[in-house]
Amino acid sequence: MKISNMEEQRSIVTVTPPGKIIREIPIANEVDKEEGCNRSKFALLAPPSETSHDEVKAMLENETNHYKPPRNYLAFDSCKSGVNENWRRRLCEWMFEVTDHYDFDREVVSFAFDYLDRSISLAYEPTSKKKLSKREYQLYAVTSLYLAIKVHGEMDSDVDGKRIKLRISAFQELSRGCFKTETIEAKELEFLTLFQWRINPPTCARCIYSYLHLLPEWTSMEFEISREDIVCQIFDVAKYLTELSIFVSDFSFNYSPSMIAYGAILCAIVYIEESIKHIPCHIKVRFLLNIKELSSNLTPEFEDIRRLETMLKKLAPKMFANYSCHHPAKSVVAASRSISPIFIGTDEPEPKRQKV
Repeated sequence: MKISNMEEQRSIVTVTPPGKIIREIPIANEVDKEEGCNRSKFALLAPPSETSHDEVKAMLENETNHYKPPRNYLAFDSCKSGVNENWRRRLCEWMFEVTDHYDFDREVVSFAFDYLDRSISLAYEPTSKKKLSKREYQLYAVTSLYLAIKVHGEMDSDVDGKRIKLRISAFQELSRGCFKTETIEAKELEFLTLFQWRINPPTCARCIYSYLHLLPEWTSMEFEISREDIVCQIFDVAKYLTELSIFVSDFSFNYSPSMIAYGAILCAIVYIEESIKHIPCHIKVRFLLNIKELSSNLTPEFEDIRRLETMLKKLAPKMFANYSCHHPAKSVVAASRSISPIFIGTDEPEPKRQKV
């Protein structure tokens, strides 16, 4: 899967064969040079406050009440002819390529896959008489990305401050005319009806961000690395691992973003301590206790969290050398680029951004 006429080829999260790392994680003083943590954003990250716990608690309640993991539609008889794990993985790769090409935040892909997985699990429930075709699955994917960028992907232009987004016509071009704008618009309305207009799910990145508000402060006399450095590095590594998790349906269907994010933070702490320097024990303990106060399931001893830690570490075996590079479910394999599920070829029109 490729996007042609790209002026700059950015680092794209793709699935690689076991034993290979997809891209190196920036650490220590390299963080400023890479795209990982936005330092200007995290320099303003306040230490724990009276509202920090309330914000995380509200996020967890919203997730529990309105955004539970969707059912595994890959096992539905109504979907087996139109979708499988490999197709879903290739669509994920395509979404990352589109997102990187247009320079949107990669969190857009998290929203898009929430929409994709939720919409299909609702529209093609086990008792449904409808059959999901490959073409229809492609339409769901295009519409999911369109809606995610429309709602969450807009950016401020550095030039004149105007809002930038992709118009729906760009998605018709990306599909090489396979889906007309009217078709995408109709599917979008169907999504909103299915979701009852709930299109703001907590993502792993937002959960990580919220959890890091609970990281205690310390002085330079206690620990020579600043809190800002640790926050940025935990965020970088944890967000990277959660990006990889989108490729694997086991994560989406069995675990909530809040749990995946928590597991990724635990993995990030392990990676930082093995690569840079140990974080003071009392800081880690206080941090984990702050989170546990909000949910008894968010603790390193909880069985699902332990399982998530193992699964996440096996997505990036080079980072965690003590873990086997073979995922027990063999979920992470090489994704074929020979055929694009959205028909993106080398002769596609030059995608354009349009100001509104």
